[in-house]
Amino acid sequence: MKQKSAWGTEAKELLEKPLAVLKRVWAVIWTAAMSFDRASGTRQAAQLSFFVLMTFPALLLLAVWVLSNVFDTANVREDLIKFIIDNLPVEEVEGRQEITKFLNGLTNGAGSLGLLTVGVLLYSGSAAMGAMRHAVETANENSADGPSFPKNKGLDILITAVTLPFALVFVALLIARPVNSAINDETFFSNFSATFGGPVGIFLFGVIFFSWMFWILNPGKTPWASTLIGAATAATLVGAVSYGLRLWFAISGGGSAVYGALTGFIGLLIFLNLASMGIVYGAHIAATFRIKPWRRSFLLRPKD
Repeated sequence: MKQKSAWGTEAKELLEKPLAVLKRVWAVIWTAAMSFDRASGTRQAAQLSFFVLMTFPALLLLAVWVLSNVFDTANVREDLIKFIIDNLPVEEVEGRQEITKFLNGLTNGAGSLGLLTVGVLLYSGSAAMGAMRHAVETANENSADGPSFPKNKGLDILITAVTLPFALVFVALLIARPVNSAINDETFFSNFSATFGGPVGIFLFGVIFFSWMFWILNPGKTPWASTLIGAATAATLVGAVSYGLRLWFAISGGGSAVYGALTGFIGLLIFLNLASMGIVYGAHIAATFRIKPWRRSFLLRPKD
């Protein structure tokens, strides 16, 4: 009888553990959602998407300039533009063509920029970093603020200058052709691009990128566990938005009959806004784990 009782107790504990995990996961999701609502997360997302859109030309010019000077290949610009277009939820031929034409015109001659122009572009591109900083700071329940201007602007420029090259190295590996042309080794990098150039590689890059953003931009102490959870949430939501919009545009026909030549740009605006909401919510998830450290224990040691 004692043995049966012990087995029954163990079975009950095994059943209760998943329930405890689900309860704690839901508690974190709900707490972060309430924090998102109190901080006007949709407005933060709109601000972030606006600054990303406004600084995108500057960041793209910098990206082409860096890749052109590092790899010194004629195809780097078209490869980068193709990579960007392929990862946008724009399926309509007309929408793809109009954005491709815009990006080609924007980046034509970007490889020969002068250092002064690069500095100006870096200053302009750091505005998106400032919007991200504000969203991460606002996610803190204790309303911790970072440094004031001009120190915060200097930090945004520095973070942009450090982050952009590392991001471009990853993008170059996914594109593969510029790397192959530069080092004359097509086997390894072609295999790398084929393996990680899809959703898995983009997701991993998103987790690394958002972990770095949530950690470096938070003015308070930030455990890596909380940033990883928040980054994984943000990367998952951005991916869900991308694939959801692709599905929607495929079903609805992309709206070309309504928006005409603006179809691609309308789709881009919708994607930026919804993806920014996912990023801001990921910042609130990270803040929830950071401020309530006991919630992190549910991943390893669930308790009643």
